[in-house]
Amino acid sequence: MAKPSAMQWIPSGGVLAAAIGCGLLAAILINVYAGSIKAQYEDGAQPFLQVTEDVPAGTQIQERNLRPLKIPKPLLPAFAQAVTADDRGRMTVVGRKAPKPLKKDTFLWFPDFIESDITRITIIPPGKEMITIRIDPNVSLGPQLQPGSYVNVRGLFNIGSDPRNPVFKSYDVLNSVQVRAIGGSTSAPERNRSYDTIQIVIPSSQARLMPEIQKLVQTGTFTVTLAPEGTAAEPKIEKEVLDLLNRPRTVTPAPAGGAATPPSPPPPAETMAPPVPEIP
Repeated sequence: MAKPSAMQWIPSGGVLAAAIGCGLLAAILINVYAGSIKAQYEDGAQPFLQVTEDVPAGTQIQERNLRPLKIPKPLLPAFAQAVTADDRGRMTVVGRKAPKPLKKDTFLWFPDFIESDITRITIIPPGKEMITIRIDPNVSLGPQLQPGSYVNVRGLFNIGSDPRNPVFKSYDVLNSVQVRAIGGSTSAPERNRSYDTIQIVIPSSQARLMPEIQKLVQTGTFTVTLAPEGTAAEPKIEKEVLDLLNRPRTVTPAPAGGAATPPSPPPPAETMAPPVPEIP
């Protein structure tokens, strides 16, 4: 009986050449694909300012505290309000005091510097504060909204006593309050652009209540309408809204065999923390 050959199958020259060609083609395609992915991330990348070391709040920001870091193009929408590494960004922050503790390797954001910038150029009487409130950009006057305008601030509230059957009603929160800035700018807003924040100056006692009131607004944002000319007055929170804010909360049903216990009442106004600028 003949012994089986110990020789392994060896492909012919044509088959071997085809295999090598396929391998080269696959390598080329992989390289092209990797290059396209790399191009998507590198082409159009933009640098933003990143903190190089911890900077305590109130400390003057130095050039050495910052470094530019490029962000790939697909991630840029998330950095729409980040401080750019160009001259505009550096002029905004270098030499300014840190508005809050800045942590190493975090990015800087323009809204963090808006409030202090407006405060620097706006005279705020004693006993009052400038606050930022969120407004619905779709139903808030559009180009008619200008810094210096007097507006009424409204909100949609649930006035029902049963959480299972909400009853919604709109109430004025503030009447004839002056808009000091729009989107953090005291300049006239750009045409055909919507803004979702305004800055107003109101008494400190009322400024402390506004974050709590905004939590009660069903949409999470206020709407504004132009106040009639000649009606400028000391802004104050309307009574109906204060009544909603101070309304006892719904009693939480107790488990079987137990007594129902109402939740703790809201803290008094003077103990509430002051509002902070809105951060998108």
